[in-house]
Amino acid sequence: MKKEFQIPSSLSEVPKTSAQVLDFLKPLKLTEGEIFDVRLCLEESLINSMKYGNALKPEIPVRLILEYTDTELKMTVEDHGEGFDTRKIADCTKEENLLKQSGRGIYLIRQLMDKISYNAKGNCLSMVKYLGKQAKA
Repeated sequence: MKKEFQIPSSLSEVPKTSAQVLDFLKPLKLTEGEIFDVRLCLEESLINSMKYGNALKPEIPVRLILEYTDTELKMTVEDHGEGFDTRKIADCTKEENLLKQSGRGIYLIRQLMDKISYNAKGNCLSMVKYLGKQAKA
């Protein structure tokens, strides 16, 4: 199954979109853990795209594409920003970065999803979550 969303870059849209996505994913019968991971990663990526990519301009949408099979869920979040160099994200677990307010969302996404990738420009994130037996141990 596949579905695409065009979401205004307003933080008030994040919980609405999250609810719509989880409703769309109901046929997968996700576990509580999978729902938590998907919701958190989806919301973090939407917030980052809205704030940093689209400067919270509601007229500039964030594009969300969902694709799933029985064993895999893929979420792609794309903004209209200039992108960023993903290699320059500070490690939020290092002592010198513990009090900084950036990098935690991306860190969580890397920990909770099974695969992530960015396009070359750095304004499009693809996240894959394996479902059921294929999931990370």
